[in-house]
Formats: sequence, C-alpha cells, structure tokens
Amino acid sequence: MKKTYDRKVFKRKLLSDRRTVTVTIRLFMILLLGFPLLTRAGTVDSTRVGNREVRGKVVDEKKLPIPGVSVRLGGTSMGTATDVDGKFKLLVPADTATLVVSFIGMKTEVVKIPRLKAGVEQKELTIVLREEDVKLEDVVVTGIFTRKKESFTGSASTYSAAELKTMGTQNILQSLKTLDPAFAILEDNQFGSDPNRLPNMEIRGKSSMLGLRDELDADPNQPLFILDGFESTLAAINDLDINRVASITILKDAASTAIYGSKAANGVIVVETVKPEAGKLQVSYTGNMNLSMPDLSSYNLMNAREKLEFERLAGRFEPASWSTTSEVELNRLYNEKLKVIESGVDTYWLAEPLRVGVNQKHSLYVQGGEGNFLFGLGAGYNGVSGVMEKSDRDVISGNIDLIYRMSKFQFSNKFSLTSTDYRNPIVAFSEYAAANPYYKKRNETGTIEKWLENNNFFKAANPLWNASQNSRDEGKNLALTNYFMAEYFPTVEWRVRARLGLTYGNDDTEKFYSRNDTRFENMETIKKGEYRSSNTRTNQVEGELSVTYAKVLGKHRINLVVGGNVSSNKSLTQGYSAVGFPDGDFSYPSFSNGYPENGTPTYYESVSRSVNGYFNTGYSFDDRYLMDFSLRTSGSSVFGTSRKYNTTWSVGLGWNLHKEKFIMDHVGWIDLLKLRASIGNPGNQSFDSAQSLLTYSFQYGSMNYFGLGAVLAQIGNPDLEWQITVDKNIGLDVTLFNKRFSLTADYYYKVTDPLLIKVSTPLSSGTELT
Repeated sequence: MKKTYDRKVFKRKLLSDRRTVTVTIRLFMILLLGFPLLTRAGTVDSTRVGNREVRGKVVDEKKLPIPGVSVRLGGTSMGTATDVDGKFKLLVPADTATLVVSFIGMKTEVVKIPRLKAGVEQKELTIVLREEDVKLEDVVVTGIFTRKKESFTGSASTYSAAELKTMGTQNILQSLKTLDPAFAILEDNQFGSDPNRLPNMEIRGKSSMLGLRDELDADPNQPLFILDGFESTLAAINDLDINRVASITILKDAASTAIYGSKAANGVIVVETVKPEAGKLQVSYTGNMNLSMPDLSSYNLMNAREKLEFERLAGRFEPASWSTTSEVELNRLYNEKLKVIESGVDTYWLAEPLRVGVNQKHSLYVQGGEGNFLFGLGAGYNGVSGVMEKSDRDVISGNIDLIYRMSKFQFSNKFSLTSTDYRNPIVAFSEYAAANPYYKKRNETGTIEKWLENNNFFKAANPLWNASQNSRDEGKNLALTNYFMAEYFPTVEWRVRARLGLTYGNDDTEKFYSRNDTRFENMETIKKGEYRSSNTRTNQVEGELSVTYAKVLGKHRINLVVGGNVSSNKSLTQGYSAVGFPDGDFSYPSFSNGYPENGTPTYYESVSRSVNGYFNTGYSFDDRYLMDFSLRTSGSSVFGTSRKYNTTWSVGLGWNLHKEKFIMDHVGWIDLLKLRASIGNPGNQSFDSAQSLLTYSFQYGSMNYFGLGAVLAQIGNPDLEWQITVDKNIGLDVTLFNKRFSLTADYYYKVTDPLLIKVSTPLSSGTELT
C-alpha cells in the first residue's frame, strides 16, 4: 500500500512549515500599512451617532489566530490590525457595512455586516483566512533564510518530495541527478552498482585537483550538505528516507552559496525534512519494492579464441630468457589452451557473481497535536541488494519531531537514529573480468578448483574458489543526530533564532580472509588467514545564533540577516590485524596466532574547529530591480597558524522584466522573465585537518645508538592559505503560458586560486632522530 498525496494539500503543508520564516515580513508589512489606518480609526469620534463597534477574530484554516491582519472598512481608508491573539475591533456605520480582511500570503476575504435590528447585540465575528496557492518552486530555502525566488538573484533550484518520487524512490541523490543537469553523479566503473560505495558527485564541475582524497576519504570536490539547517555528511544524505524529505534546494552560484562562504565553492545541497501537522492523529505508511538487474552491455571483452591469439601476438608464449626447455614448455601450454578452445570452451565470467537484486522500502509516520504542541514519530526500513552477490545494505531509521509554541517563542527539536548493516563481496568484480575465457569454471567432476592455472609461467587464481570460502567483509554503522532550535519574535519585523546540533557516529568494519584463500599460497602455515578490524567514531557539535529583519517601505523591500556559527568536528579511527588461523569456521581474532610481523595497530585522530560570522542583505525596488550582498568571515583550524581567518563575499543583481509595464500590459503569456548576474569568492575546507602541521612517522626498524628513528611524513606549512574560487555567473529565468513552460539558462566561469594539493615527502629527505 502506498500513500498518495494531493498536490494542493502537499503544497499547503510546505507553506505551513515556512510560516515561521515569512511571518515577520508579513506582519511588518501589515502593521506598516495598518498603523496609519489605526491612527485614523482612533481619531474617529466614538460617540458619533450612527456608528457601532464591531469585534472579531481572524484565524487560519487550523483555527490558529493570525496577528497583524489588516481589517479595513470597505470603500474607505479606515481600518485597524489584529493583535497577537488575532483579535480586532473597529467602528463601522450603523447600516450595512463591508470589511476587507487581507494578509500577505493569504486570500483576501470580504465580509458583509448587515444592519442590526433594534435591541440586537452585535456578535463577535470569526473570519477564516486561507493560504494562497504559492508553489514550492517559487521560494528558495538556503538553510539560514527563506527568500521568494522572484526576488532572489542567485542560481538555485528547489524540488519537492513529490517531484523527487517521480524519478524513483530508492535514493534521493539519484532522483536529484535526473532532475537537475547541474548536479552530476560520476560513473565509477571500478565499483559499479555497489550499494555500500558512496558516489562521487559534483555541482558545476570541479574546483580542486582531480581524484584528490585524504586519509579520511574526504572529497574536496564534493558539495556541502545542509540538513535542516545543520552541516551534514554524504553518508547521512545518501541513507535518508525519501519519505522524510519535504524539499531539496541546490545552491549553485556565489550569490546563493556565499552565506556558507568558506565551505561553498562546490555548491550547496539544502535538505528540509517534513514537520508535523496540527490536527487529529494521522498515520501514514508507504511501502514499495523494486528490482535491480545487471547490465553488461557496455562490456565488450574478447572471446576465448581472440584472447589467446592476442596473447600470442603480444609475445606471452615467448620466453623472456630463451632456452629450449622454456620454449618447448610454452609451446605445450599454448597448444593445450588451443585444444581447450577447439573443444568449445568459451567461459563468460562476468555473469557468474551477478544476480537480480530485490530492494524494498517501508516508511511509517505518526503525527498530530493541537494548539501549541505538535509531534511526529517516524520509522523506516530500506533493504538494498546489489546486483553483485554478497553486496547488501540494510538501513533502519527512526525519528522524533517536536514543536512547541508559546506567546512569542517557538521551540522545535528533531532527533533521528540510523542503524546500517552492510556486507561486501570478498572477491572484486574486476577479478572475474580478468579471468581468461579459455579457463573452465569447474573441473570434469564439477568441483571448483583452487587454481585455474599454476605453473612456472602462469598463475591464475579461481575467483569462484576464493568466493566460496568462509571469508567475509561486513560492517555496522550507527548515527545519532539531535537538532534543537529556539525562535523568538519580539516584533513583527524581527526574529531571533538559536540552533544547536549534535551528531554522533560509530562505524565498525570487519574483514576476514580464509587461510585457504589463494593470497596465502606461499606463506607459512602459522601465518595463513587474516583478520582486520577498524572502528571510526565521529562527533560533531554546531551552534548558531542569527537575527533576521524584514521591512517593506512602499516599493522598497529590505531583508537583513546577521549571525554567527561555531562548530567542532572530531574523528577517531583505530584498528588492528591478526594472522594465522586454523582451518574451519574459526574466523575471530581469539583464534589467531598473533599479529603480523612488524605490524602495528592504527590510530588516527582528526580534530577541526571553526568560527564564522556572516551578514546578508537583500533589497528589491518595486519587485523589479533586485540586489543581494553577502559577507562572511571564517576562522578554521584546518589552515596555517598565520592564516586562520579569511573573508568571502558575493554580490548579485537581478531584473524582473515581467514586472515592467511594457511586458505586463502587452505580453500576458509571460509569467516570469528575469535576468540575473553574480560574482563572489566562496572557499573550500574539505581537507585533512593536519595538512598544515609538521608530522613524523616512527620507524621501529631504525633503532640506533641515539634512540628511535622517525621519518618526516609531512612538511608543515604555517602559511597555508585558504583555497578560494572566484565564481562569476550570468543567468536567465523564463516561465511562459501559465507556468506550463520554464527555462533556466546559466553561463558561469570559475577560477580557483590558490589551489591546494598534497605533495608527498621524498625518501631522500632523510631520517630525524628523537
């Protein structure tokens, strides 16, 4: 059973979620307009004969009061505005009167008040305002502020959950790749469809050296991920249940990413999860299943006869150092292979380790609450079976969403838990692809042999043999996140927001290679078999305080955001190996003979801290001429001691041509026609936190009279500069025929200078003595 969503209901839900973001702008505009009306209303002589007082309350569709609503007497400029409880009172003529009730973002209501009969008391009115049908794609969510797309100068694309699901329900990143051409997931022929391999991705190309990854597998070309306003990881986004997603926004150019300045050179992906709705208890369930089938059409490998002929022409059957014995033996081996081919052997190894993967996903969400308290409880399961045998990934998730409102405050908390079990094949697909087609998989009795060929000239292991042993490659991952946010609305134009995010991760991996694996063929008996264990723990703490101001003065619209952010990231990786295992199902370290010779446990700790201050302003005149400016100062421990701080900026300009009279009055089929341009210099911090430090590696084999030797592992650079990318963008947005046709075109030019690259230390640098 799969739950379906009515599109209008879904949009209304998203609009409700954004109310806390836009209410300050709405309230200020109404109060700004309502203040002079209120002043005039207050000057009316309340004792004048023929007037009466009307009292009422304005609420939304959920019966919640709406402050700052304009209530005007029809045909006049007299009016007032509702208070914090949504209530109002207004003097109107004793005969029939009409009230015009309006609020930004909601449909205007016209209420007719009939003449009262003598002796009848005027009852208090209850007026319900309904949301306007504003589409999700008409707003831009940056994770720090939300802006109407029409008044935003940056290049950004927003996609709703419904749009993502039309592209498939297995993975939100794969759906995003199909929807937006600027977001690319790079093909990885080495790992193919491995469900446990995180994809390589980029937005608008690369800004760092190709293929550069550090010890922690951090990719400096990877975009920044923001989940509910907090910095997240690729693994967390990759495993996120698509049913929890409300919207995804891709920020592409400097004007849109500059609010994250020092980390945003590769673009930003902002993910907003669903929030609970008020009302009766609601239970929703979504389940689906799909099949994954291998596609080998891109592989064009030689058949058995072609491969043998290729080897002959390449000189494989010619001895490196000629001798009669070698030549005779090689000719014999060639003739044996040719005889096998003539008998009809042409083995297709590629299909051997593959299967049809059965994937299933289940999601359950319970929500409810009334008035000041809302809650949501969710649970999900995602089972992925890769097309490669023994490649599986099972993800179990749970989340608790809480929202509490009181007076001018709102508190929200999102807690989520994700537990992942994964398993990988012990034999890589490349080993099957490398097996020659003139080899038989099994011998005449149907038994899998250890070697396909093993002599003085050729050695080829049978991948089916190694795959049939009790070897294993598996792991478990636990991720806990808690995001807390407190908002304070002192007046209609101001909003103060404080956020605290805590993230914990624990990843355990185990690899065991059976003593019968071909890799141990020539080892001593007491050293055959190997066990490897690794554990990585991560802790992240992030805190932020921001102040938002929004004001409308006639044709002038002003938005200001000022804030600061501090974060700390710590990662600890440790592991060990054990060798020498008996034959049988004795695959744990307690059965080992000891540690590898000259082997040592691994221990790697990475700590990085940052502090940031940012400022963003948006200005529009008559919704025609637009300007955005961002400034961010960042400090990070990733860079050199003399270069701890850096400032990034961006400027964006826009022109809404569809708001000009020469288009509005003559070309009605143009819904949106906007020109925009931006320039900025976002940075990149996706590097090893120890790159600026001078580090040594101890050499236990270099003991001497002076003590233990240490080799220079990395030359420290206290003047290591920040990597900066100058990003220029010119764009055009077009929407025609009542939004039936849309076009977005961008021209961008990016230059990274300085460009960071890790340079290895040559052995000629010598040995330091400690």
